[in-house]
Amino acid sequence: MNRRGKLLGLAAAAAVIAAAPMARASSHREALAILNEPCADNTDFYAWVSPGAHDKLYLIGNYNPLHEPGQGNQGLRACDGYRYDFHIGKGASLEDVVVYSITFHKSVPVDEPPGPGDPLGGGNELLYQISGSQEKFRVERFVPSTGVRTVLGTGLHTAPNNHGPQTDRLVYGLGPFEGYDSGNPESREVGLYKPLNFAQTFVQNLSNGGRVWTGQAADPYYLDEKGIFDVLNLSRDGLFGIPGARSSPGEDVFDGFNLWSIALEIPTSEIFRDGIPHNGVFVPGSTDSLLRMWFSISRREKEIVDATDVITGYRYEGPFKQVGRQGNPLFDAGVVGVSRQTLYLRSKPSKDVTNFGADILFPILVRDADNLGIYRALGIDPEAAGLFGPRNDIINALNLGRPIPVADGFTGDVITLDAAIGNDVVPDGVLEGGYPNGRQLIGGPTPRAEHRDVSDLLISLIVAGDPLAGAGDGVNEQDDDYLTEFPFVPPAHQGLFEGHGAPRP
Repeated sequence: MNRRGKLLGLAAAAAVIAAAPMARASSHREALAILNEPCADNTDFYAWVSPGAHDKLYLIGNYNPLHEPGQGNQGLRACDGYRYDFHIGKGASLEDVVVYSITFHKSVPVDEPPGPGDPLGGGNELLYQISGSQEKFRVERFVPSTGVRTVLGTGLHTAPNNHGPQTDRLVYGLGPFEGYDSGNPESREVGLYKPLNFAQTFVQNLSNGGRVWTGQAADPYYLDEKGIFDVLNLSRDGLFGIPGARSSPGEDVFDGFNLWSIALEIPTSEIFRDGIPHNGVFVPGSTDSLLRMWFSISRREKEIVDATDVITGYRYEGPFKQVGRQGNPLFDAGVVGVSRQTLYLRSKPSKDVTNFGADILFPILVRDADNLGIYRALGIDPEAAGLFGPRNDIINALNLGRPIPVADGFTGDVITLDAAIGNDVVPDGVLEGGYPNGRQLIGGPTPRAEHRDVSDLLISLIVAGDPLAGAGDGVNEQDDDYLTEFPFVPPAHQGLFEGHGAPRP
């Protein structure tokens, strides 16, 4: 097989590709319209089925990124006035068959002006975590075909933030507290939040047999984003040591930062009422066992300044309007041109072929890489390799090589998952691992590595003409272990002794 044939064949199997130099990456602050609205800023969306019986579907949506853990009162909080939706379609169609919605509400601490005999706690305290405010949420299932909305859980508690050792004892009651006068500094130096898996105790059951968890988590993604966003200024470590690449090592820009996460566990029987078709068997030409999924964020149409709400300072009225969304990683930031990025956030996948088809077929970043001399340094002719486009192989990869029409309503930026095979079956010609057949948060070669480092695979595909060439960004794991059980996201970094710039554990 010639270079071009090999390249395009591997590209179709490998993933989303060559349109973005970070196919596995997050969309942190990717569009101008989202810069000042972190509550609506999607970062990553994950979707996969449990191994073996495939009886559970896991959905994780992350947003509100790049938070320094030590920010205290300015740290992460659940966002009132927004709705977070997991959309699920089936087969070749992008039409929603079910939507799972999460909304949050924070109670307002009320207190009279302070006096000399005030007890500890309440609205006169300076720190939010001892104010008495409660952060709760509601989970609903919506079936568009019937218009029926069912409450699966309400009054559920978010996991509190990981502030530090004294908060663990004084506020969360995780251990005995000894004051400064004790002469023992342990209550100020030894955190209990992570050792006792405190965040995981907030996994809660839903009425449909599923589970849910929300709260602060360490950002699970890793990437030399500084180099990527300096117009593909890649490290020599990731480019076979070529002399023209920068000599400094790759740096994970997300090290030490927290974000907000929503994790859902849903019985697959709720989606496939008669069972997953041909479960456990790979049928290459089938679409009947496919799930077509995306994560959106909507907000009330009106935000009104309200001084009586001491938590948000606003009240929210009117219908919900979509302001953010995500399917495949970095689609908006790495594929869609700047002039259309806000349209992406405000539109639905059902119109992606019309709105963004050319962005996929003729990926601009390939031309960027050519202009930078990457191909010449590696002795690759991008035109001969077919990298300039039209890149029908990218669309085929997104659709898992299945007979899905390349038309509005069928092809769009969604995570496509064959629930019948999950990651238990690796079809011939498909690279090891899951993505683009779903997207797993777990299962990598080390506890801190992705199931497959698709960003490296992608960079190899673009700059070397072969996804298995071994090129990458030089960053191969994140800064903390993923959990091996639900909710899977790594525990939040502690505000006192951890965080951005702190030494790795």
